[in-house]
Amino acid sequence: MIAGVHGLETIGIRVLLDFLEYLIHDKSDIISDLKSGKFGIVCIPILNPGGVALKRRSNPHGVDLMRNSGIEAVKAPFFFGGHKISNKLPYYRGNVLEPESRILTRFVREYFFHIKNSIMPVVDIHSGFGSIDHVWWPYAGMQEECEDTPLYEKMSRHLLDKKNHTAYKYGPQSESYTTHGDLWDRLYNKHIHDRKENPEMKKSRFLPLTLEIGTWSDLKQNPLKIFRKRGIFNPARENKQESIISHRKFLGDLMKIAATKLSDWE
Repeated sequence: MIAGVHGLETIGIRVLLDFLEYLIHDKSDIISDLKSGKFGIVCIPILNPGGVALKRRSNPHGVDLMRNSGIEAVKAPFFFGGHKISNKLPYYRGNVLEPESRILTRFVREYFFHIKNSIMPVVDIHSGFGSIDHVWWPYAGMQEECEDTPLYEKMSRHLLDKKNHTAYKYGPQSESYTTHGDLWDRLYNKHIHDRKENPEMKKSRFLPLTLEIGTWSDLKQNPLKIFRKRGIFNPARENKQESIISHRKFLGDLMKIAATKLSDWE
């Protein structure tokens, strides 16, 4: 579980920390599975601490980490989709992998690239796009379906069957918008390559997901928040606590998928 990739999107950090506290205090029905070792959780609560401290989207070098992987999108919107004009402007891609991007790469390779006969979902929590909550899977850089699209679709139907999760909209990120340099596209493609090269990995799946919390839904209720630096990236103050706790059940059910085998979904 990852949060705090963009320094202005502090609601994701709060959601992740709240979820971990929720588990620690035995309020979740998955705590027994965690205690028994049936599955576990590894996380980076704040990938971009410098950006959080400076109250800006980018890292301290002015680089947008989700435009930083070096992958060129087939077609991405000008500027918003990532650019190399100047690190003084938002959505700057940078020229090399930033320290935070390298940390995430090492983290993923250590915990997820050597698994056998397992499904390993990863959820990266973001905010600030739209008025509904999205659950995205690869790809961000092109409209082409990823190799595991059938599995992602089965997972989304499984989650939709649970009444608590019908408010989320599921699909590849490219259905909403495309970007250059998505880190999850890079890591997912690397895992696909390794999976084809290593027979022991054929029954394992690394499944990155982005939970994009729609924080524009209360703009009519609180239009002044658009003038605050973190305003459009976070719920209004009066809605913040409700938003934070509303994702507990979804994150818990997503983590339960980690306890299943690929054969359970075929």
